[in-house]
Amino acid sequence: MSYPKHPETIILKNEFYPHGLREIDIWNYYQKNKNKLLKETLGKTLIVFFATNVNQFIVIRKNKSEGLVRLNPSDYDTVVSGRSVSFHYVMDKYSDYGIIDIDINNFTKAKEITTELYSLYSTAKFVYDLSIRFTGKESFHIKVDFRAKYPIEYIREKIHDFLMENRNKIGIDFTISHKRSPHIPNIDLNRNIYNAGHISLYSLAVTGLKCMEVGPRQIRWFRKEDAKI
Repeated sequence: MSYPKHPETIILKNEFYPHGLREIDIWNYYQKNKNKLLKETLGKTLIVFFATNVNQFIVIRKNKSEGLVRLNPSDYDTVVSGRSVSFHYVMDKYSDYGIIDIDINNFTKAKEITTELYSLYSTAKFVYDLSIRFTGKESFHIKVDFRAKYPIEYIREKIHDFLMENRNKIGIDFTISHKRSPHIPNIDLNRNIYNAGHISLYSLAVTGLKCMEVGPRQIRWFRKEDAKI
């Protein structure tokens, strides 16, 4: 078991956790959500954000034996500790999904553009399913599921071209993969590149807020505080 050696040590401290989030709090969260996180990440290469001090992290891409970081039932408690705060998985060369990353520091506008994009992509014939995920920070990802695996470049182009063809249907000004202003939403499709990473569902962000699905009807009332553990 990876029970923390120093369970009361504070790892995160911010507006959401003014008294601090301890090693034991993080460990308990990942033990409670073990099956969910394993189901989401099984077979995927991971990037781990490991806390070295309060609100300070290093990025781990390889384990001690210089192998890729992955989660499976036999080594879950070796990889997951009270300091393994955030898990991001890496895009393969072929995928059956793509990620639309909404990038803006204004949470209200983030919810507005996410809602419009969700509605737009719901009409795309190549889309098998859609889901909205709060990233645990300021904004959202839209996961676009395809019916089969395709080269990741094809997926990125398909998502990009559909947006370009229909951008006049979006009632909010935005940029695509080029952030020119913190007040204008940027639709970043660069998660859809081989070896690029994005946060896993059920992982915590480095804020201590969890990556979680938000229904299209619930997003209007969704608050970041709803993602506290």
